[in-house]
Amino acid sequence: MAFPEPLERLIRALERFPGVGPRSAERMALFVLRSDPEEVAALALALRDARMETVRCDTCGNITLQSPCRICADESRNRSVVCVVEGPREVEKMESAGAHDGLYHVLVEGFSPREGAEPDPRALKHLRRRVTEDGVEEIVIATAPDREGEGAALLVREALEGCPVTLTRLARGVPVGTRLEYLHGEILAEAFRERRLWQAEPEEA
Repeated sequence: MAFPEPLERLIRALERFPGVGPRSAERMALFVLRSDPEEVAALALALRDARMETVRCDTCGNITLQSPCRICADESRNRSVVCVVEGPREVEKMESAGAHDGLYHVLVEGFSPREGAEPDPRALKHLRRRVTEDGVEEIVIATAPDREGEGAALLVREALEGCPVTLTRLARGVPVGTRLEYLHGEILAEAFRERRLWQAEPEEA
């Protein structure tokens, strides 16, 4: 039996969210129907405000209320060191850990590569431009130590090929396969302090 058209439209809309399949979308839609009208109205307002009142920082690509973001606008930050992360959640994690006093560069627009997104080619081109024009001396690649994170790191290295900049990576104290957003702050801060020069792996014969 088909659902009424308004409910079908809601289910199809929810299916567009990363990681949400038809069954999950159906459960979410039915939950909305069971909710108080005031709660539904508040949810709709929150969705609208999140979309309409936030922007991407023109400098680093992070999600912010205005551009430049508070980090890029802070003149006390070390502008010679840029930490490359996969998404906005990693920026917040690094900041809460107090691990980095420089700037950031976000590769993906608001989502993790594990949720269906990939590093934005424009973000990679912009990173190269920042290195060549803004006096950046070190790029700290802080992607996760798993397949997706390693792939993103390689794309960063390729994008910066030929640039006079030092590439470093977080220390190997970060467990393989761990998302940075789930790390304890002290572990993340230690991995950042002990970051190492990233050498290209020798090619197999």
